[in-house]
Amino acid sequence: MAVSRQKSFKNRYQGNWHTIATRTRRFSRNRCILNPLHKAQAVHHLRYRDRRGKIAGREVPGWDVVPLCRRCHGRVHRKEHWHSAKRHPALNNRQYPAVLWRLRLRFWLWAGLLNFWWIPALSLALAAAWFTYGGTIRDTLPQLTPSSESDLHEPDTRDSF
Repeated sequence: MAVSRQKSFKNRYQGNWHTIATRTRRFSRNRCILNPLHKAQAVHHLRYRDRRGKIAGREVPGWDVVPLCRRCHGRVHRKEHWHSAKRHPALNNRQYPAVLWRLRLRFWLWAGLLNFWWIPALSLALAAAWFTYGGTIRDTLPQLTPSSESDLHEPDTRDSF
């Protein structure tokens, strides 16, 4: 039974699906975006089609697919969260818009915190340094004064440090 399931899985998705799924999990550090205490065991498609047709093989992490644990993956496939078409289910199944955007925002927030944590940390460190040492830094900076005509006629002198 496992062999037939693997064959159907390979037939459903493009050859680069493994790369897309791995990249999606890597953004979230292999954590479920709905329950970060759980390991991401599934990569959930938010939709299977866009305006250009099938998205298989060109899914964008965080836009078309998100990492989830098995429990949360089952929850987002419930009737109140997932549109399931009887005809062409692989093409017309999709997340309802409110849930879709909630999942996207959770992914971006989680991926941003994990991968770009250093940006707010650096900003905070620079602000703290400026407020702590700002007065002494300002005193050591050269003062910029508007030039007058008398400055233009003086000979250039070398600055000594």
